Amino acid sequence: MIARSSARARRVDIEREFATEAHEISESDITPLATSRGRAMKSLRVPRSDELDYWRVPAWSMSASDLDTACDRLGVDSAKREELHTAVIAEARRYLRRTKQEEATPPLSRQKAQLAKVEDVAGRLMREVEKLARSPDAEFALLYELRRQSRDAGICNTFELATPRTIADVLRLIAWLRDGAIDGSSFVDERSGPKSRPSLHLFVQSLCSLYKQITGKQATHNPHDKTQYTGTPRSEAGRFVEFIVRLVDPEVTPTQISTAMSHVVSELRRQETT
Repeated sequence: MIARSSARARRVDIEREFATEAHEISESDITPLATSRGRAMKSLRVPRSDELDYWRVPAWSMSASDLDTACDRLGVDSAKREELHTAVIAEARRYLRRTKQEEATPPLSRQKAQLAKVEDVAGRLMREVEKLARSPDAEFALLYELRRQSRDAGICNTFELATPRTIADVLRLIAWLRDGAIDGSSFVDERSGPKSRPSLHLFVQSLCSLYKQITGKQATHNPHDKTQYTGTPRSEAGRFVEFIVRLVDPEVTPTQISTAMSHVVSELRRQETT
């Protein structure tokens, strides 16, 4: 009986402490988001050296003769030479960095399989958490620790996600994670039809924007020589883009560049009309 009384008294003490902390956490909600985010950032995992390698900007330079060729293809004078030179080097390095990141990216089928695992784990976790309703001491302990650790980590309590008051709150949070995995799988679903690598698509897109910036003309795409389909860029913008892309990455074929050009030019045209 004495042991039970002591345990009950301890439970009351903990509940009082819980109520006090709930009040403190509630008041801390007015703390600016940047402060809470800054504290939380301290606990983020530091990337390994091999992971950082994919984010380093590779060295790449453009020779004077290649710059001359690019200027000739655009028909611009020396006044635009340095602007073109600086922009091409910046975009080339971004492209090379993105290609390194793509090399470490698994295929979409494997990425979707990982989302399916998250969905499955979240579903099983929900079922286990629901069982805590039959174990009130364990339920209380879980809620108490979730709130305490959220407070200690300085996690922002936006929408009260960080301070669940009941098991139903916890279940809603897990369901949010589960549903995100379900919808995320649809979001990354493979597109149909011809497509280019994201890095190549973005590189071509930036070069088309650069073409307009330097020449003042909208980029166009024409894969035909008169009436004969060639599958290679034939417009002025297309020849400029092909020259730069293959200068930076000789493994990219003219056909791949033409495919990317067709998507990019269509997107730019839609943006102009909206």
